[in-house]
Order: sequence, then structure tokens, then C-alpha cells
Amino acid sequence: MKLGLIGYGRTGKIVAEAAQKRGHEIVSIIDLNRPDTFSAKVDCYIDFSTAEAVHKNIIACCNIGVPIVIGTTGWLNDLSKFEQIFVETGNKGIWSGNFSVGVNLFWQIVAEAAAKFSKFSNDYDVSVHEIHHKNKIDSPSGTALRTAEVILENFSTKNSTITETLQRKILPNELHVSSARYGEVVGTHTTVFDSLFDSVEITHTAKTREGFALGAVLAAEMVMDLKPGFYKFSNIFEQLYK
Repeated sequence: MKLGLIGYGRTGKIVAEAAQKRGHEIVSIIDLNRPDTFSAKVDCYIDFSTAEAVHKNIIACCNIGVPIVIGTTGWLNDLSKFEQIFVETGNKGIWSGNFSVGVNLFWQIVAEAAAKFSKFSNDYDVSVHEIHHKNKIDSPSGTALRTAEVILENFSTKNSTITETLQRKILPNELHVSSARYGEVVGTHTTVFDSLFDSVEITHTAKTREGFALGAVLAAEMVMDLKPGFYKFSNIFEQLYK
């Protein structure tokens, strides 16, 4: 495939390496330090830029009919608006707060655990905690927010996510998502099911960014066979191993 990159920072460079290892060619790079124009000769663009740039990047790709894979986080409040753009233009795209294969399997494990612990919700509570490096600009992470969604979909007594610092007692229906930023932590996400009797923790720890990059390249390979639309990677992830 002929791939284009939007954003050529630390993650963008790793995506380029992952793509080349799988036999793909990088033919376009859009970045503040390496300006380029969007090209219809690209098979798919992969976006690891900024939340503020996602809207114009989607429009640019849809205007020339080139699929886009978006790994940038911090823009989910605009999801419905972006979905409409793909409907109107007939273009294809895949997005995720985390393209790591390990994280997507982590979400499946959390979903199953939440459904089972939900049957004992009188005894067990649940929370999410995430840690990232000091330079990450959004909090909570997109991965943590997706983890919270998974829990709310499967833990019957939880229907609201709280991400800010509380100055009150948390309510039984609220799921607390907490964050920490320090050092060079690539990314750690933990779901805790806690009771008076015991505590069960499910943790995913990213060691490098290569996992995110590989997943994004796999998504670019997948998007070519999809019908028009804007897909959440976790919803089509199982196609990778069926």
C-alpha cells in the first residue's frame, strides 16, 4: 500500500517504521515541520496529529476520497459530526483511542469480567485508573474512556462516568476514572473490581509505542475492504483473527 502520515512526531515515526516492515511505502507526510498537500495517490492516511487538526484532516481526506485511520485522541465530543461527513462523502475511516492489539484484547477481557462481577454488584465496586508520561496533553486517555464505556455497557449498576476530582462521596451509579501523569510511562490502564473480601485487578501495560503503530497499520490494511463509513476499531477488531 501507498500510505500517508498526518503528524510526524514520535508516534508518527514509529508508524512509518511499522508500515515499512509490513512492506508498505510512505508517499506523503503532513506535518507542521514537513508541509505537504493531501494526495489522491495515497491509498490511506494515518493520523497521529492533534485533536484540533482532526476535523480538517477528515475533510481533506473525504474531499479526495482517500480513507483515513485516526489514532489521535481528545476529539470524541465531535464524533457524530465526523460520522456525518463520512456518510455525506461515501468515504471510509477507522478510529480508536488505542490501536494496540493487546489493549483491544484487554477491553474484551474487561467486558467479560464486568458482566460477571455485575451479578455481584451488591458486594463489588469497580473503578479505572490510568497512568501516562508527563507530556501527554489529554486526560483521561482515550483508552481509559473506552475502558469506562466497556464497563458501563456490562456492569448493570453503573451508568455514569466521573473523570474529575470529587469533593464529595461517589454515588453507587458512578464509575470513577482517575489519571496520573509523570515520568516516561508509555501507558498503564487498570480496572479494579473491589469488595470487602478481595480485589481483582486487570492491567494492560504498554512497554513501547510499537504496539499502537502496528495496530494502526493493520487498520489501514483493513479499511480497504470495508464499506463506506466511520468505524470504531474495537467494533471490527475481531476480523483480524477470524
